[in-house]
Amino acid sequence: MHIPLQDIKPSPNPIRKTWDEDNLRELSWSLLEEGQVEPIGVFEDPSGYTVVWGHRRVEAARRAGWTEIDALLVAQDEIDNLIQSGIENLSGEDMSADDKAAWAQRLVDMGFSQHEIARRTSIPAVTISQWLQYRREKEAGVYVHVQNMVKDEGIVKTVKIAQVLGNDLEAKKNVAAKVSAEGLTQLQTTEIARAYHDAPSSEVRRKILETPVFSNDTSEDILRRSVARVQMDKIRIPKKVSADGKRVQIYSDQDFAKALKEFIDTLQSFHSAAYKMVHMTRQGTFSKAAVRYGIRRINEVLGELKTYKEFLEGVE
Repeated sequence: MHIPLQDIKPSPNPIRKTWDEDNLRELSWSLLEEGQVEPIGVFEDPSGYTVVWGHRRVEAARRAGWTEIDALLVAQDEIDNLIQSGIENLSGEDMSADDKAAWAQRLVDMGFSQHEIARRTSIPAVTISQWLQYRREKEAGVYVHVQNMVKDEGIVKTVKIAQVLGNDLEAKKNVAAKVSAEGLTQLQTTEIARAYHDAPSSEVRRKILETPVFSNDTSEDILRRSVARVQMDKIRIPKKVSADGKRVQIYSDQDFAKALKEFIDTLQSFHSAAYKMVHMTRQGTFSKAAVRYGIRRINEVLGELKTYKEFLEGVE
């Protein structure tokens, strides 16, 4: 049925609180070019019609200059209307994370369990659980900002942080802020949260927040580099008192050159040992466990070398 737009009222409590203006303009042009594909849902009362689902289509139709719109008349049932409205909006795939979470919470507040919501809507129960946990964490101040709020990326990252760090609110806020600022991936989010959880001291935790995260970093890599940074910060340059009573540094440029030469000589020994190890694994028998141990130790050395390199770049 077609009803006049002037007779349609918005829902007093729509599940979609906001919409993207660019997407709304595109929808308006789509209505003009292709027409209306799906009817909106409304219920009728003495004052006219109230939207159950299709608020964006109503607004887009008004902007397109339409005077009426195709609508499906549904019964006025708060629970069923809320469920159907959610299904319709979710099918469009442009519902924000906040609106999804708020919709699920409204159903819970009405007495629905997560499994009942899943059964009535065909949305996986694990997804419902993530939406609800995301809402709780955001209300507590734990929030990962992402560019595209329509996708569930922000939800997944926020939930991953919460799962690793539990009830430590300050820790969750700190890690979420780093993930937001650096645009870390979902995997990096998990690894940084694990490293923060396993940090042995507040000093190491601070370094974890300051330390860059590389694409293939594990929590062990992040933690190891952060510990090394703390240890380097604790190094005190020895000083002595000169004849005039002034404190001067002992180390000179020549001292640094000697230390650098020692480092390079050590690398030469490393190259020789590494070549010998590769040659032996190609030509003879070897223990798989020994190889795994070697890989683990090499990864540890690589992590420390990255840390020293970053330190030198910082003073260059």
